[in-house]
Parts: sequence; C-alpha cells; structure tokens
Amino acid sequence: MSILALDIGNSRIGLGIYDDGKSADAAVRIASANLADQLPQALRELIDRHSSPIEYVALASVVPAAVQPAATAVRQVLGMEAQIVGRDIPIPLEMRLKDKSTVGVDRLLGALTAYVNTQSPCAVISCGTALVVDCIDAEGVFRGGAIAPGLSVAARALHTHTAQLPIADLTPPAGPLGLSTMEALNLGLYAQMRGAVRYLLEQYADLLGVWPHVVATGGDAQRVLGESELVDSLIPDLVLQGVALVCQYKHESP
Repeated sequence: MSILALDIGNSRIGLGIYDDGKSADAAVRIASANLADQLPQALRELIDRHSSPIEYVALASVVPAAVQPAATAVRQVLGMEAQIVGRDIPIPLEMRLKDKSTVGVDRLLGALTAYVNTQSPCAVISCGTALVVDCIDAEGVFRGGAIAPGLSVAARALHTHTAQLPIADLTPPAGPLGLSTMEALNLGLYAQMRGAVRYLLEQYADLLGVWPHVVATGGDAQRVLGESELVDSLIPDLVLQGVALVCQYKHESP
C-alpha cells in the first residue's frame, strides 16, 4: 500500500511516500508560510519520483487554517481526497491526561511511532518552533510532557523584549563561556534547551522506574541534540512516519 503522508507544522511542511510502512523516497520539506505557492509543486515532484500509484493520502496538521488549502492542493494535483488524522483517521494511542482535547496531533503521532518502534518506555524530544519533551510508559500510554519555546522563538523573544540584544544567529557554542554578546546569547539558548531536556528526562526516568529510550526529532534536533549522549535515536521524519502508520492501521483493520 502506497501512502502519501503530509505533516504540517508551524514552521515546516513535510511530505513523504511510504510503501507498506517503509519510506519509499526521501521526504520533502517546505516552509509552512509557502504552502500556497510551493505545496502543489512539491507534491508533483514527489509523485514523479515514485513508480507506483498512490493509494491513500493522509494529512496531519497543527495549523487548523492550513488543512483546507493543503487538502485542496492534494485534490488538484492527485485528484484524491486527503484523510485528516484525528478527524478521519483515529490515533490508536491511550492517554492518561486531564484534558485530551488540546493535545497536538504531532505529539501523539510522534509518541505512537516511537513506542511502536521501541516497544519500551520512551521519551520524544521535538526541537522545532517549540521544544516539546513527551513521555510514554512501558504499556505505550502517553503520559504527557512539557512544552517550551524553541531556539528561534526564544531568540526572537530576547531581541524583542530587550533594548540592545541582537537576534542570536544560533551558531552552536564552541565552549562553556560566551566571549561576546552573540556568543553569550547562543550559549545561553542552547544551554537552556539542553538543560531542560536533561532535567525532564531525569524526571521521566524517576516516574517510569527506568531510563527511557530517547527519540529526537524536529528541524533543530540535529544541531541541538545531534551529538548528545542522551539521544538514542534521531528520526527527523518521526511524525511523517506516524501519519503513514495510522493510515495503514485504519485500512488494515477489519
């Protein structure tokens, strides 16, 4: 079964084709702000690289206003209706939360995919517009997590709310001391993210009774955590995999 999966985030849109659950081609990414101009062309280019016909299209989005334009682009390019994850396609993930209605579909898809792949207690670190660190227990139950500003958001906030600080260029720090204002900004931002991740993983390990398998994803994951000893798996397309996974589950269920 060939599935075209779309993952619409606040900053980026990911597109990938999965044959029987396995990625058939390298994923394509465009800026979310360029959806109207670039998504149709990105769809055409991805489909042109694929030899077999697409059977299903599944779309997950954390940007409600982007769902209809993306579905329209799919209809125009493929002549197919996109199935919306969370509306048309359920996510088979048990949750132990106070309020299940507000959890982002990207968090649930990442958690499900991480657990399906590890079959063990795990934590998912997503480094994008926001830094999100989620916890999944040994039974595959989504236990919740933490949300904080991502690198770019934090950099812009510091610049906006101070009189003289520039926007950090987000160059990874070379050492433990910033020897200029720019170096100090970059060091502080990276240290803030890395420190938050370590603190939260320690808390999750206490809760779970075991150190979780740590999966990192998101556009900034490589530069923030790529060399960290805390990360067991770095999977940039974790949510895209989740879109294909739940679509496959739905169409294989009796």
